[in-house]
Amino acid sequence: NQKRKTINGFGLGSVLFNAISRPPTLPVYDSTGDYYLAPLDLGAEVINPMAQIANTYNERKLNKLNGNFGLDAKFAKYFTATARIGFNTSYEDYKSFAKMVDYGSNKVFNVARSSVFQEKKNSNDYTFDAFITFDRTFVNAHHITITLGTTAFKTWGNGLNATGFDVPNNSWEFADISLANGLNTSKATGSSTYDQRRLSYFGRLQYDYQGKYLLSAMLRRDASTKFGPDNAVGYFPSATLGWKISEENFMGNFESLDLLKLRMSYGILGSDKIDDYLYISQLDGEGTYVLDGGLIYGEAIGQLPNPSIKWEESEKFDVGFDLQLLRNRVVITTDYFITNTNDLLLDTPVSGIYGTFAPGGRYPTTNAGSVRNSGFEFAIGFKGNIAREFSYSINYNITALKNEVTKVDNGTGFIEGGSFSVGQPLPARMEVGLPIGYYYGYVTDGIFQSQDEVDAHPSQLDLGTEAAPGDFRFKDINNDGLINSDDRTNIGDPIPDYVMGLNITLKYKGFDFVAYTYASIGNDIVRNYERTQPNVNKMGYNLARWTGPGTSNTVPRLTTGATSNNIFSDYYVEDGSYIRIQNLQLGYTIPKLITERARIEDVRFYVQVVNLVTLTKYMGYDPAASSGEPVGAGFDSGFYPAPRVYTLGLNLKF
Repeated sequence: NQKRKTINGFGLGSVLFNAISRPPTLPVYDSTGDYYLAPLDLGAEVINPMAQIANTYNERKLNKLNGNFGLDAKFAKYFTATARIGFNTSYEDYKSFAKMVDYGSNKVFNVARSSVFQEKKNSNDYTFDAFITFDRTFVNAHHITITLGTTAFKTWGNGLNATGFDVPNNSWEFADISLANGLNTSKATGSSTYDQRRLSYFGRLQYDYQGKYLLSAMLRRDASTKFGPDNAVGYFPSATLGWKISEENFMGNFESLDLLKLRMSYGILGSDKIDDYLYISQLDGEGTYVLDGGLIYGEAIGQLPNPSIKWEESEKFDVGFDLQLLRNRVVITTDYFITNTNDLLLDTPVSGIYGTFAPGGRYPTTNAGSVRNSGFEFAIGFKGNIAREFSYSINYNITALKNEVTKVDNGTGFIEGGSFSVGQPLPARMEVGLPIGYYYGYVTDGIFQSQDEVDAHPSQLDLGTEAAPGDFRFKDINNDGLINSDDRTNIGDPIPDYVMGLNITLKYKGFDFVAYTYASIGNDIVRNYERTQPNVNKMGYNLARWTGPGTSNTVPRLTTGATSNNIFSDYYVEDGSYIRIQNLQLGYTIPKLITERARIEDVRFYVQVVNLVTLTKYMGYDPAASSGEPVGAGFDSGFYPAPRVYTLGLNLKF
């Protein structure tokens, strides 16, 4: 085979082959880092993704009905009774068909037996609010509003599914469980049901004196069926104080000052945002047993239960002021806040002795600890007219945030989470004194350029294989002369230092223009979408890999052999800061003089672009990609990129 200096398609993007193609070539590297292209056997044939798409069949039909009703009634002069109900109901019919297909020998996507899966689900929920309000002003100075009420929420539903095999003619047209396997063969069936409720009682007192001194206090009693009987109820108080300084006589007559208000608030909010029935054992795992020399399939406990879980509580303190100037043309708001989230609800790793690694097994949900968020918020807005028919509105806001774990309740001092590559230790941690979900891995210190450098460095054999020229040099964090798991440390976190938003609105005669931009600064993101297998495409930056002494000190060699270059380190952590133009919209409203002749109140045309452009140094598709988990956020495992959406619209109001 001819020696080549270019990658020949390897690493430059997706390369499509026929469903069964000629054997491709495998890059084999020599000691200098250059490589030869060697043919593969038929077991490495590449599958055409377009063929996979063509062999994918599914259909979902969803019917929804929702509505809201409300009623207000005044009685006894100062009293008002209010009742509101909102409901949602849906019926879903889903079918998927797995066509029998052969992409070549030993392919994991081969389907040896056709099947059809059908599922029907019914989902419902309603919210009911009922409260009585007393509102009265005494001696023209004391204004009091008292509200007592209740809120009820319920969601329930059920589902039924079945799978049939050997679809007639291996065709979507015959994909129905009534036809699959004939009438005398049993089907694989399943069902589900759920019923969750939340009931709250609340009371609120609002008081102001001459419109200058403001007080609001509230107490809620919330009960949720997501917790066991001993922990179902939580009590959550809150209070707010306000002082309109601009109304005081000592402020004099400041014509440019419209409002100066100082405020302070404190409160506790509860959260039950977890899955259902986690406080009891559920048979949603897999149980396989040997009986009389044969395998018997049954059910087993899935996620471990925790009867002690209770409400997660967010304790919030805020102090700030509101300032309005120049006839409300300038509005400024600033706040300092501290939020302590206690009894944080997380899936907490426990020993595999408890059965968490059995099929369907999961860690239990616990009240894992406490986290503090603190920082400043600042917002400023301008509005006015440049000319008689040209108005503008510009609003900017920024939040500076610090996140810190203040307590961990699992007895080890930290909780692990997240996922990186395959078979590696959990790469994210919750640990006291550090941001929640910070990245825990190795620190790189360049690349070994020669064997002499390898020999002079502490051994990296404990990482799985000894280093070679072209491999990463990892720092000996604890200075013990060995590179091992004890040298992992904080290498970044997914929480931004600052978030910002800018909203601009312009109006000129019948034209209107809106632009919204969002920014996240200081957050890190993990490049977790790269596959470590040797026979797949690589990112283009691998063109700058190490190929010999002095060629690269940042990108390691490529090799099909064992290497520690793929373990979790700061090499895979990038600055995820970005600025995104989220929305642009331009509209035109036809003058009423024209539309009123057609008995139309308003006619507006508009064009809109959503997710126009994202400015970032991140190499992946979307710097906002994340699993959303508190411990494990910021790992980009190959999220589908956010699309750019163009819209042409028409609004009519009769």
